[in-house]
Amino acid sequence: MGNACPQCGSLLPERAAFCPNCGMDLRDRPAPRERKLVTTLFADISGSTGLAEKLDPEHFREVTGAFFETMRAQVEAFGGTVEKFIGDAVMAVFGVPTAHDDDPDRALGAATS
Repeated sequence: MGNACPQCGSLLPERAAFCPNCGMDLRDRPAPRERKLVTTLFADISGSTGLAEKLDPEHFREVTGAFFETMRAQVEAFGGTVEKFIGDAVMAVFGVPTAHDDDPDRALGAATS
């Protein structure tokens, strides 16, 4: 047996063109999504609010920019992907698009190097 029918939930035989229970046309249905474990790394600048209050805004932007560049290089060097920068933080994932058995170790390495 294969996946469940998206309309009625009945189990489908492999390569079914129509659901044997409700008759739904399954020929143009999207392929099932693959699920995999990933490791997420979230890192921010400790004490950034206080630092932002003390520094000139342009200098603070230089500091955060240098942090972002360094973190992007570290994450990519360990095989991760930066998903986004949020305020003073970096969110990166390891295991996308290719999963590795040691993705948690890679994330830790990127965070501590």
